[in-house]
Amino acid sequence: MNIIDIKNDLHDPRVLALIAHSEYMPTEKDLHNLAEKYKVDGDAFSFAWNDNGYIYGVIILKRIGHKVFEIMNIATDPCHRYQGIASKLIHFAANILDCTIIKAETDDESVGFYRKYGFAIESLGEKYPGVVRYLCTLSF
Repeated sequence: MNIIDIKNDLHDPRVLALIAHSEYMPTEKDLHNLAEKYKVDGDAFSFAWNDNGYIYGVIILKRIGHKVFEIMNIATDPCHRYQGIASKLIHFAANILDCTIIKAETDDESVGFYRKYGFAIESLGEKYPGVVRYLCTLSF
């Protein structure tokens, strides 16, 4: 297994299928629009956990400051969760991009993952009706 740069492969159906897990009810058009947005953005970086052509997980980050990045999307194939794939993707991206801070905004469903990884968690309150959001920050 290895981690590869997928910036030019964001429209790959295997990648889009994983990104769909980190978006709220996306259509195929939504996913392609998102992929194109990240592909042309010079401050966006994308990596995948690949094993012989099978994509197990993806991470997309955006540079928001000097050595400061925000995780825009992170997802693991549901059949392969809880195996450390997302954690390894964060670690890889942090090293290759020389991050000093990584941020992510998430919800109740995923905040536990970030807490377990070591991110500091700050509640943003109910950002949408009935949906509490969290700002997760990891400093290196």
